[in-house]
Amino acid sequence: MRGFLWALLLVALCEAFIFRNPALYGMSPASFIGQITDVEKRLESQNTAKIKLLVLGDSQSMDALRPPLLAARYGLKPDEVFNLSISGGKAVDMLHLYEKHKQDLPNLQHVIISVNEHQLNASTDFSDNKFRYHATLAERLQVPHFENKMDLAFGWLLYSYGLREVWTEMAKLYWEDKLPQPPRDQYKYKWGLPPVEAREANHLGPAYAAEVAKRWMRDYQLKGVETNALERLMKELSKQGVSFTVVQLPRTQAFETIMKKQYASEQAAYRHLVGELSTRYNGRFIIIPPTLDDSYFRDANHVNKKGAEKITAELSL
Repeated sequence: MRGFLWALLLVALCEAFIFRNPALYGMSPASFIGQITDVEKRLESQNTAKIKLLVLGDSQSMDALRPPLLAARYGLKPDEVFNLSISGGKAVDMLHLYEKHKQDLPNLQHVIISVNEHQLNASTDFSDNKFRYHATLAERLQVPHFENKMDLAFGWLLYSYGLREVWTEMAKLYWEDKLPQPPRDQYKYKWGLPPVEAREANHLGPAYAAEVAKRWMRDYQLKGVETNALERLMKELSKQGVSFTVVQLPRTQAFETIMKKQYASEQAAYRHLVGELSTRYNGRFIIIPPTLDDSYFRDANHVNKKGAEKITAELSL
């Protein structure tokens, strides 16, 4: 019994100081979980009392909704805008990042929430390590399929189990003397994670767009933990008197054509639900039409700087 208790204590200490420690994952800031620590460090380095406009979303909004451009558009200073988006960010991520840092944003006036169809697809949460990192026990029990619920619940009890793929890969990198890694910009970009500027020509066109859309819309399940999290976020903002705008950013015309042809019913259901929730909590839902040609994009679903400038100039909050 004494040995069992010592083993239990060791597990508890490892959970508290290693596997649940954001600093562990922050050693690899380019990873899906490490980027969370990265963006939080950038936020904490700011005078957060100055922030009036906040962006929540994924890599699309990191590229398209750039704080210096938004500040110029709305008569603010760059340090009065912060983009808390993370790559692959979904509604659960947005909710928990906002809830964690809202007390540090006393002068926040408006939030831009960037969402599209796949961010609300609950069927993909099981394989999302960010979900395994952020989700509460109640949220984990909302995913489809009993075996997935149980796996995620045990992963909530023991992060050493739930995030085993992450820390085992990090251990390998550590032993190869490849950790810790600095952010690619050395923290020069102050207003969130830096936009990606590299253009990938082979990631433009119908073939790649179809590949991405298929991955996004697999086993599409709209109503679930992600839509519940989005509603909770809207409700929290409304309760605090913070106005918000929900934005669906444009993808390439090839991508939008595939969505319209192959996933029209799913897209219509998504837009109806997001529009209804936005109205319910006194927000706005804006769908930016897919009128930009490929010169405004770095790949099928991310705009380049030229695209960001075009979107910002026409975005009305």
